[in-house]
Parts: sequence; structure tokens; C-alpha cells
Amino acid sequence: MLDFTVSILPLVAIGVVNFFLSWLWYSPVLFMKPWATALGFYGKTEMTEEEKKAMPFLFLNGAVASFILSYGLQVVVHSMGATSFAQGFLIGVVLWVVFALTHSMNTLWEGRKTVVLVINNGLFLLTYAVFSGIVAVWR
Repeated sequence: MLDFTVSILPLVAIGVVNFFLSWLWYSPVLFMKPWATALGFYGKTEMTEEEKKAMPFLFLNGAVASFILSYGLQVVVHSMGATSFAQGFLIGVVLWVVFALTHSMNTLWEGRKTVVLVINNGLFLLTYAVFSGIVAVWR
């Protein structure tokens, strides 16, 4: 049975953690250099005025997307009746393959390098699987 109720604390916690994990993932600490190089951004020192103006919208978009992901994972995991981390984790992996990975394949049609697909989907797999495992046990 579909369960559209969510717990607010996990929703907020996972939304916030996802936002900052995404920031860290694409930072110099982890994958910024290979990701930015593959996209042709690496070594660029100045942002244009247009790029600067777009940043608040991009950050807001990322934050909203994080909360939508958190909500969606809770709905699916709870509707499927998962009660253990392992069950939630497996559901997250399936969701990643069926939705995120398949849609991300479009990056190859856009002429982007495979490394972009791999880096992006590393984050997607991590977030879908781990967060689904967490919401299975944190109700």
C-alpha cells in the first residue's frame, strides 16, 4: 500500500546532509578536478557576471532537489515495507539503477565524457542506497 506520510526529522536531516555531501563530492577534496576537467571547467579562474548571478538559483535548486529526493526515498521505502538497513539499501540501489543511472546515460548523448557519468552516479548511488537504508530504520 502506498504510504505518503513522512517523518519530518529524517526528511530534514537527509535533505541537509545530501546538500552538503553533494557540495563535498564536487569539491577539491574529492572529485572536483576530474569532474571539472571532463566538463572543460578546470583551471577557469574567474566567473562571469552571468555565472555569479546564477549561483543563488543553482544553490536553491540543489537544496530543493535534496529535500525532494529525501521525500521520495521515504515514500518508496516505507511503501515497500522495508524495516532494515539492508532492505532499504537494496531498494535504494534498485531505484538508482532504474531512475538515476538510466536517465544519466543522456550525458553520453550530450557528448560528455564517461568520467562525468561515473562521478555523478557515484554520488547518486551513495545517496540513494545509504539514505534509503537510513529511512528504512529511522521512521
